[in-house]
Amino acid sequence: IIARCEAFYEDLDFTAARQWKEADPSRKVIAYMPVYVPREIIHAAGMLPLGIMGGGDGLEVIHGDAFYQSYICRIPRSTIELGLSKRMDFVDGMLFPTICDVIRNLSGMWKLMFPGKYVRYFNVPQNYRDDVGGNYYTAELNELREGLEHLSGRKVTDDALRASIKVYNENRKLVQDVYGLRSREPWKVPSADVYLLMRAGLVLPVEEHNQMLKDYLAAAVKVEAQKRDNCRVIINGSFCEQPPFNLIKSIELSGCYIVDDDYMIVHRFLRNEVSTAGDPMQNLSLAFLHESISTAAKYDDKEEDKGKY
Repeated sequence: IIARCEAFYEDLDFTAARQWKEADPSRKVIAYMPVYVPREIIHAAGMLPLGIMGGGDGLEVIHGDAFYQSYICRIPRSTIELGLSKRMDFVDGMLFPTICDVIRNLSGMWKLMFPGKYVRYFNVPQNYRDDVGGNYYTAELNELREGLEHLSGRKVTDDALRASIKVYNENRKLVQDVYGLRSREPWKVPSADVYLLMRAGLVLPVEEHNQMLKDYLAAAVKVEAQKRDNCRVIINGSFCEQPPFNLIKSIELSGCYIVDDDYMIVHRFLRNEVSTAGDPMQNLSLAFLHESISTAAKYDDKEEDKGKY
């Protein structure tokens, strides 16, 4: 399982997503920066959500440096490199969630560079009252829904949304199960494994990722590994710019168990299940307001809550 995940991680041509699209000419792929976007809506539209974490340390940035100053973080520059080098030429649209001003600017650059593609800067609320931020965010979600409907030529029904919410609820639970097992018994679940499993979830259909997580959990609990007297540490602050993979390995080789992290928080952004009863768009909106984690990419409306999570 992990060898397959590592192949996905190293593949900057996104072969798995290309093959998924080529299997049916009607299929479309929507890429996104994987901090947070409502992947359920993309899935309900019959499209593949594809998480883009830049080019990492395996891509030489040449063209990207012409668009951003060298002191800007690597993600936007290497993402431009992926686009201009045609590694993302099969992608039909790109979502840029609210992360920082640089990503906001990147959404505008993407529109200029790829005028025929669907591009959206995806805003989230900064007011957490149901009748203010909730109504605003529901309207944002419906605009995204309409944009994807126009792109695909098919309606995104409420029933399709409920089915997608259900399968992503399962994914969130399985991801938490993996993190929970690592926290309890980190000697059985190396953080390098967890990292690669989560990266695979950015390029695979969610149903396939769910099965992969189930298979990994079933195998991991049977591992007979020796418990070491390591320090238990939490890695926090790498939700956007990812560390080199070898650094994650090195931390554990140095005598630490990584028992929690915020890599690729899109998998864990919502802490609990999204309801499948009633209006699915409103349910997604309320889940963001009341069930999402705190992170530097999300507004805290109360100063006393800053850093509490």
